[in-house]
Amino acid sequence: MKLISHRGNNNHHYLENTKDAIINSLSKHYIDGVEIDVRITKDSEIVVFHDSFVDLISDGMGEIKDLTLVELKKLTLGKKERIATLDEILGAIKTNKKIIIEIKEGTNKYKKLVDEVYLIIKKYPYLNIEICSFNYKLVKYFKRKYKKVRVGLIIGVRANRLRIYNHFDFNSIYKAHMSYAKRNDYLWTINDIDELENINDDVAIITDKAYLLKDYLKKDKIKNA
Repeated sequence: MKLISHRGNNNHHYLENTKDAIINSLSKHYIDGVEIDVRITKDSEIVVFHDSFVDLISDGMGEIKDLTLVELKKLTLGKKERIATLDEILGAIKTNKKIIIEIKEGTNKYKKLVDEVYLIIKKYPYLNIEICSFNYKLVKYFKRKYKKVRVGLIIGVRANRLRIYNHFDFNSIYKAHMSYAKRNDYLWTINDIDELENINDDVAIITDKAYLLKDYLKKDKIKNA
């Protein structure tokens, strides 16, 4: 069972989806990869950020899609962190661990976003990158156009439940539907040790608390040795 750091979260003081959080999590021997979120700016730059609005965790206001990269770079996250571009994040990674990029786009204006993301990730052929999204059309377009990239659909509480049987490379499945998970799928977001009891070993776990779950996995390996 692999542990994937959700947005780079773990037992550190860095904010999620920041370069420091991602690099710190990837440096831990018990973490097998990270999941990060990307959005497109007003000037078509790809930044690593979860929410559509910057208001919640920055000293600014507005939607990512309405702000330029220069405007976003002026914002402070937490005490001193800054919004990073996908290019900056990938350029700082020196490991072959999984990098799962969730593309955030809820409209039909996804083709430019997909193409811009691909232009960035193709610069890093040595990285172990996978793509996923809630947007079914986006995932379908990505897989059809860029066949060599591993692409998956996110299955939410209600979103995409009827599409759980598909022809993509994997699914990223909300834990309430864990019984549908197959080999090489992902389950999110698992933060409680008790939730691991009913999960197959060949499914990867997306978690904010890899530091907490690692001890359970270690004990389970010893027990089954």
